[in-house]
Amino acid sequence: MVLIVQSLWNRELTGSMAKAAAETLQAKKISHQIVEVPGALEIPLAVKWAWSKAQKIQEPLLGAIACGVILKGDTYHFEIVANESARGLMDLSLELRIPIGNAILACYKMEEAVDRCGGKFGNKGIEAAEAVCSMIQLKAKNDF
Repeated sequence: MVLIVQSLWNRELTGSMAKAAAETLQAKKISHQIVEVPGALEIPLAVKWAWSKAQKIQEPLLGAIACGVILKGDTYHFEIVANESARGLMDLSLELRIPIGNAILACYKMEEAVDRCGGKFGNKGIEAAEAVCSMIQLKAKNDF
């Protein structure tokens, strides 16, 4: 199973990424679940909780996809959220030994986010799902 974690901050955009990620996994016949969290900083904890639950019920968590949109405001908070959510995901990926696709966008303008959530630059939810699927296949192929 692959977990898709969607931040509710900028819900319309994160929903587009989560839906695209789910459709990508479904096309590859990979089971998935979408959970929602308040913001990008809560995504790593949701992944950790899902991994812990998967261990208890003996259904492996093969990977996760993080969908979030952080927009630059007038304060330093933008940098904190962007950097710490990315660090949290990388730390978890290495700790849990599962791929985590980072589709948490840090954009200066709403237009930039729209362009990456199904607009002229595609959908980062698809890209994150493809990356996770590639890593799952790599691990299985090489018995890592």
